[in-house]
Amino acid sequence: MGYEVALKKAWEAVQDTGIKQRYLKFLNDEYEIDYAEKNIISMSCNTLAKDYYKLLILHYIANENKVLNIGDDKWISFKEMDGGEAYFPAFKKRAVTPILRKYGNNSSSVFERCSSFNAEKIDAGTAAISISAFPKIKIAVILWAKDEEFSADCNMLFNPEIKEILPTEDAAVLGGIIASLI
Repeated sequence: MGYEVALKKAWEAVQDTGIKQRYLKFLNDEYEIDYAEKNIISMSCNTLAKDYYKLLILHYIANENKVLNIGDDKWISFKEMDGGEAYFPAFKKRAVTPILRKYGNNSSSVFERCSSFNAEKIDAGTAAISISAFPKIKIAVILWAKDEEFSADCNMLFNPEIKEILPTEDAAVLGGIIASLI
């Protein structure tokens, strides 16, 4: 059970657009989209993508043409997405808290772990990176080191165009994936 209905709808949405994109870069891998078999295959592992990866990829493909370019250095919080304010506590628990737990005492070590991603340092907080999740979706992870006044903190931001491409629920899933990988 689980993802079958959502995947069926996602494949239909992609087919309705007429897009036949064959390969797509997602995080640190490239995926082959097999429209005939309705499968998505990781090129690095030569295995089928996880169902929730498939949904993200299909939703991205179905909507990426709504955005021509992405603006540099513009970010929004999860709370600024449709329904994001209400879902923020769950998003924080899924995406932000695990990163804070891992890097809160040594924020600059986030740079070492992200060398395998399409990530770059950005000027924010104590340590911050921008990860290219998809060609038109970037995610910023910003860490602040503990000091005399404040405890360590973390935030995850998105380029504003994500609102045109992925539903808020997908952004939450994507945040959780990032948190588990870095």
